[in-house]
Amino acid sequence: MHLLSELEKYDFSRVVGFAQKLIQHQSLSGREKPVVESCIREAVKLNFNEACSDRMGNFIGKIVIGDGKGKKVILTGHLDTVHAEPSKWDPETNPHSATIKDHKLYGRGASDMKGAFAAMFASGAFLKGLDPKEYGGEIYIVGTVVEELFEGVSFLEALKKIHPDYIIIGEASECRLNIAQRGRGEILISVLGHGKHASVGRSAVNPIEQVAFIIEAFHVWYRSEAVALLGKRNIVPTDIKIPAGGGGGLDGRGGNSTVPNEVELTYDVRTLPGDTEESVLKLVRDNMEPVTSHGKRLYPAFKDPIIEYAKDECVTYTGVPIRQTKFAPAWQAGEDDELVVKAKLGLQKAGLPVEIGAYSFCTDGSAVVKYRELYPDRNCQVIGFGPSLESLAHTTNEYIEIDQMKKAFKGYLGIVSELLKK
Repeated sequence: MHLLSELEKYDFSRVVGFAQKLIQHQSLSGREKPVVESCIREAVKLNFNEACSDRMGNFIGKIVIGDGKGKKVILTGHLDTVHAEPSKWDPETNPHSATIKDHKLYGRGASDMKGAFAAMFASGAFLKGLDPKEYGGEIYIVGTVVEELFEGVSFLEALKKIHPDYIIIGEASECRLNIAQRGRGEILISVLGHGKHASVGRSAVNPIEQVAFIIEAFHVWYRSEAVALLGKRNIVPTDIKIPAGGGGGLDGRGGNSTVPNEVELTYDVRTLPGDTEESVLKLVRDNMEPVTSHGKRLYPAFKDPIIEYAKDECVTYTGVPIRQTKFAPAWQAGEDDELVVKAKLGLQKAGLPVEIGAYSFCTDGSAVVKYRELYPDRNCQVIGFGPSLESLAHTTNEYIEIDQMKKAFKGYLGIVSELLKK
C-alpha cells in the first residue's frame, strides 16, 4: 500500500487533538448527543462522503473508496463512558481535561475507547487516498451509544442499515488481532423463604442460608470446559440483597430479629461461543438442583428459587426506549476466515507483529451473532483490534499511550487496505 510510505509526513497530532475533543465531552450512556455532533462536524471537515446519526443515535460516517464497488468494512467503537468522580482523580488529570502527560492521554474514555475511535476515524479519512485503480469499496466509521449498558443492542441497528462484509471492533487489545470474545449473562436468583422471628431458629426456611448453599455449590462443584483463547466459562456472584419488603427492619430490607422471606442473588456469567440464553439458564438451574433437592427434603414448604435474567432499561438521547434482558452472546472467528487471513497480511504489510488473542470481556461484537440469525444468507465476519490495555477501562486516572494510538492507526490502514484490494 503506497499510502504507508506517506505516514512519516502525517501529522498525528490531529488524531490526538480529536481524541481530546471526544474526551472533553462527557458522554454517559444516553447522553452522547454532544460527542456524536462533534463526530459529524469532524467528518464534514475531513470530507467524509456521508455523516449522520441513526434512530438509536449512533454516529455513522461513510467513506467511498474508488467507485465504491467492493466490500463494506465497518470500524466501530462506542462513544459512551461510565461515570468518573473528579475528586478521586489527580488534579492534573481531571476526567474531562484530556491532559497529555509523559506521552499518555488522560481522561474518562481515553482507553475505553475514545482514543481508539479517534484512530479509526482518522484512518478512514486517510484511506480516501487509496488508488481507485487498485482499491474499491466502502468504509463505515460507527460510533455506538449505550454500549456500557447494552453490548451490541445499538450496534445491531447500524448493522441492519449497512449490511457489512467485515467488522473491526476497536476495543483495547494491545494491538493484538483478537478473533474471539466471551459473552455475558447477568442472572438473578430469587431465593424464597418464610419471614418469621429469628427465635424460631432453623425451623423456618431461611433464604440467607439457602443463598450460602447455592454459592458453595457453584464454588465447590461447578467446572467449566475450556475453549482455546477464551479459556473457561466464569460464573461469579456479584450481589446479594434483601429486596424492599423481603425482610424486617425499619426499611423492610432485613434485621430487626427477622428471618427474611426473600433474598436476591446476582451472578455474572462470562459465556462461551454457542451458549444461548436458554442454555445458560439450564446450566444455572442444573447446578443448583442438589441444593434445591436438599431444601425440599428438609422443609416440606420449600419453594423453588426463581431463576431469570436481570433486565435493564434506558432511553437513548434520541428518545428510543430500551428494555433489555442482560445477555450478550460470545463469538469466535476461525483463523482461516477470510477476514482473519487478510487482517494478518495487512498487519504484516504495515510492518506490525501479528499476535492472535481474544477479549475476556464483552463488546459490541455480540451484535454480530444476532445479525447472523436475522440475516443467515449474509456472510458478515468480525475481528477485534485496538490500542491500550483491557485493565485500564473504567479506572481512576484512565489513560492511553499515544504510541499505542499510532500503532493502532497504522494497523487499521494495513488491515482495511488489504480488505478493499480489488
